[in-house]
Amino acid sequence: MIRDQDPATYGYQNSFLRRSSPPGSPAIKKCCYEHPVAVPTEPSFFCCCYSCSGNRSTSILATLGVCFLVLGYTILGAFVFMALEGGLYDERVSSTNVAASKGSPKEPGRRMGELRSETVDRLWSITENLNILYRENWTRLAADEVLVFQEALFNVLRESDSAYASSRVGTIAYYQNYHKWSFSSSFLYSLTLITTIGYGSVSPRTTWGKLVTIIYALIGIPLMLLYLSATGDVLARSFRRLYGKMCGVSTKKLQCPCSNTVRVPVTLCLVIVLAYICSGALLFHRLENWSLLEGSYFCFTSLGTIGFGNLVPGQKTEEISLCACSAYILTGMALVAMCFSLVQDEVLSLFRYLGATCSKNDLKLKEEEGS
Repeated sequence: MIRDQDPATYGYQNSFLRRSSPPGSPAIKKCCYEHPVAVPTEPSFFCCCYSCSGNRSTSILATLGVCFLVLGYTILGAFVFMALEGGLYDERVSSTNVAASKGSPKEPGRRMGELRSETVDRLWSITENLNILYRENWTRLAADEVLVFQEALFNVLRESDSAYASSRVGTIAYYQNYHKWSFSSSFLYSLTLITTIGYGSVSPRTTWGKLVTIIYALIGIPLMLLYLSATGDVLARSFRRLYGKMCGVSTKKLQCPCSNTVRVPVTLCLVIVLAYICSGALLFHRLENWSLLEGSYFCFTSLGTIGFGNLVPGQKTEEISLCACSAYILTGMALVAMCFSLVQDEVLSLFRYLGATCSKNDLKLKEEEGS
């Protein structure tokens, strides 16, 4: 270990120890916390650039290759799950059509509406027939009619093979036991597998579908992590350049000659994520007729890979909503990875500054004790 004693270059004797470089090694750049041009008296966390840590950046071509690989893998999964699970839905549809041709042609919603109307008519007949209303008689007859209505409604639900659930107006009316595995819904299912979102409202029902889900996720999850790492790095570098141009800061003329990285505030990253969530809330408000709170809730749980599954797109306009949801998730995950990369650099810069400050203070104390 030697000390850097080149006053002609740096104007003072650097008190930080550094390891000597072997012959032929490239010149070691000074950290912005140690450089007297950027910080004449003491290191400052509020300098314009980062320290001189090694750059390991991903090329744009490699990033595009990873993006196409993820997209192709998701499309392949969509075709596979559509082939494995789509046959089960076709069998259910054909069996429903056969049952309809044998004497039950009415749709479940229409049949339940007719049951309600018939029950109301019978209740009115009971009230009309009783010239003098006695509470006990009317209650007993009305209760009998309600029981008949409940039994008929249960039979309709069982025959239609649908499970009805209470929900807010404009959201999900009921969940079908068998999901329609179209290309768009299969694509969204494949995407939620490799992003570990997993809404839970859609799941494979065949044995082969469950087995392929395991294998598909084992390969797709590392591929998605690679996609997030590559796109986050490229988008972060591009956004730094754009932010530098907007602020009038050139990476070639930074105050810190040791670095070429413009700093992006953490608050700006948070604003970007919040703006993307709000735009998704407006999108699903138009497509699904959700409230802005429900749309923001769905976007946040999706981008955060939480995926509760209580809100499911595709109830109003199935194909458009599912395609929009897939594009929103794929783009949003890359945007969140970019913001994480920017925030990570800010946090690392803070810790480097704190480390450099503590080291410098310790060396000053040792020099004062020695003198």
